[in-house]
Amino acid sequence: TDSTKMTTRLLTALVVCGATAAAADPKPNIVMVITDDLGWNTAWNNDDIISPTLNALAKDGMIMDRHYVYRYCAPTRGSFLTGRYPYRLSATRANLIPWSLPDGINTTYKYLPKKLKEAGYATHHVGKWHTGFVEYAMTPPGRGFDTSLGFLVGGEDHWTSQAGGECDGVKVVDLSYGFSQNQSVFPAVGLNGTYTGHIFSDRAVSVISEHDAATPLFMYVALHNTHAPIEAPPEYVAMYNFNWSRQNNFDAQVTFVDHTVKNITDALHQTQLWANTLFVWTTDNGSPPNSAGSNDPLRGGKGSFWDGGYRVPGFINGGLVPTSKRGTHLTGVIHVCDWWPTFASLAGLSPTDTSGPAPLDGHDQSAYILGTAPTSPRTEVVLDHLMHCVPPGDTSQCVRGQTPDFPEGHYPNHTAGALLSITDGKIYKLIVGPAAQATWYGHFSPNASSGKIDYDANVGCWPNPCLFELAGDETEHIDLSTTEPSILSTMLARFKALEATYHPPKTNPPDDEAGLCQAVAATGGFMHPWR
Repeated sequence: TDSTKMTTRLLTALVVCGATAAAADPKPNIVMVITDDLGWNTAWNNDDIISPTLNALAKDGMIMDRHYVYRYCAPTRGSFLTGRYPYRLSATRANLIPWSLPDGINTTYKYLPKKLKEAGYATHHVGKWHTGFVEYAMTPPGRGFDTSLGFLVGGEDHWTSQAGGECDGVKVVDLSYGFSQNQSVFPAVGLNGTYTGHIFSDRAVSVISEHDAATPLFMYVALHNTHAPIEAPPEYVAMYNFNWSRQNNFDAQVTFVDHTVKNITDALHQTQLWANTLFVWTTDNGSPPNSAGSNDPLRGGKGSFWDGGYRVPGFINGGLVPTSKRGTHLTGVIHVCDWWPTFASLAGLSPTDTSGPAPLDGHDQSAYILGTAPTSPRTEVVLDHLMHCVPPGDTSQCVRGQTPDFPEGHYPNHTAGALLSITDGKIYKLIVGPAAQATWYGHFSPNASSGKIDYDANVGCWPNPCLFELAGDETEHIDLSTTEPSILSTMLARFKALEATYHPPKTNPPDDEAGLCQAVAATGGFMHPWR
């Protein structure tokens, strides 16, 4: 739209005016696209889906067979941007819900864009944020992005940009610009009312089209599709003809993602940036069985300890991918926190960081990706370790077994979570339950006859933990806890030892709806930082 083009020119101009760079910079451009709530059974894994761009880029690039994230939204995003395991971040406690919660990822962590600024990168954020916004320091420009156009909370209506909450009986709109140059975040008045997928696609293309090729580019595109509400433009819905309208709408959202990726990659080609770009596409967690989507054949879904929650599709492409690696599968384990040191290393920076209360957990995967190392450097992944302590390590002050499915007190007090141990081609997974969604939801969920799914109806790994070997049993059918007692004992000891590591505070700060609503009133009904 004309208004989108005008505002995106303004966003880019503010950065270009202050940028300085050498005539030619060999540092690669880095584009990271994270899709929302899209599980394993999609795109090239699912013939139902119309996704020619995703399929072609995956086939021509490197498909990540074992890319692990967190089991829901905010912790995955925080892990990507900090290089820390999700269990170390306050976002695991309540997924930063409600929106009036004055909380966010610890501001002493150095976010990835701030790290890349040290190498002269222009940094841009597009789309969903969801790592906190109570104060400017937690917003995209406060965290190191030169510009931002997107929404601050975890979900909203795709057409109206209303975030679901109300202030004085009025729904709050969440769509804003951000500029680091003048340290501001302000409402994107006039853009709301347009399908946000179009807004974010247009903005990403504008960033690329107006980018000065002499400066390396880092762009983080966090799409809202395919998060609920399940809404897509009618011309996309018309591409599908299943009996269940929700499936038509959901699959249409995936096709919209495909077209967005096409627009972005076409722009990179047209500007001749593609030849020196690393392009990564993935998702933030598995599909939620009660909303829409599929993680088939994996067990469980969004919010669960099973691989249907943690293991997601993804690929790497771009001109930076060596010819020898094209058309291949990366079978080694990669965790979302690995992108922080990997991108830093590709930018010519040290892949280390000492900021914040917890050490860097990410591994530099650049040698594995570029083909100079045969395997992933990972031997372990802490998928989850639910123990919120004050102070860290004082187990008398911990909340254990507290999950969205099982609030504190529902089960006896204990630490719940999941751990991967990788050795000699084996990938052992320990689950310390209770683990809800202990079933397989099939090709699409929910369906017209299933109704609302009771996640507590199938609970596994309780009262005893489970052990699986994922290289030979990716669907988590065969519990080895009784046949491999030595491996179980070793992993349980490691799981216990994690209690001595940093965990975030156990309680949320007091809700501040009054403070948020005061800021909303001052901005004409738009979500905004309030402290």
